[in-house]
Amino acid sequence: MDGIHDMGGMHGFGRVPVEAEEVFTHEWQRRSFALADALAWTVPFNADQHRHAIERLAPGDYLTIDYFEKWARACQMLMQEAGVASAEELATGRKSFDPDLGEHGKPPDAATVRRVMPRGAQLMFPPDTAEPAFRVGQRVRVRDMHVPGHTRAPRYVRLREGVIERDLGVFQFADAMARGDGPDPQHCYTVAFAAQDLWGAEAEPRGRVFLDLWEAYLDPA
Repeated sequence: MDGIHDMGGMHGFGRVPVEAEEVFTHEWQRRSFALADALAWTVPFNADQHRHAIERLAPGDYLTIDYFEKWARACQMLMQEAGVASAEELATGRKSFDPDLGEHGKPPDAATVRRVMPRGAQLMFPPDTAEPAFRVGQRVRVRDMHVPGHTRAPRYVRLREGVIERDLGVFQFADAMARGDGPDPQHCYTVAFAAQDLWGAEAEPRGRVFLDLWEAYLDPA
């Protein structure tokens, strides 16, 4: 998706502010994070669908609202799209449907959540799940893709050539997960690009930029 979130190489935004190391500077941010994780299991949605919802925020909002407000608004968007909540319910905080009186089991306690959360989700597949299309040292070109959905290939590397620096293994494909098409496991590679190939002659002559790119983004050069 060619949206405001894909800002690599753009001018006019000034310095990147360096903030304190605290993850949460306000209590509401902590709650927003917790709600997003809880809703992911109940709506449900995956992390790539949540990222794409953030990308679909109005450009002005994307540039100005707090990081964790983006998380909250993305959750609201996904809840409405799934039919879990209406815009009126989200605006008023009052549900307009009958309460669910079914048995739901016992929710995990705080200690269990603290133990499980740092592990994250398992996104990697066994190495023999898919054969690699490229080898370390091979020169590749990034495809000229203008996909309407979520992608991890930034605009500034389209049609640029680089060299496979490392085969990271087989991972679920973020683009497919965001579409709801399943994991589509494939190799992901660290690709090295010469800075001047990306930014022109004014870039540092010996500079290199490293990007982790899925196989589906690449062609042999």
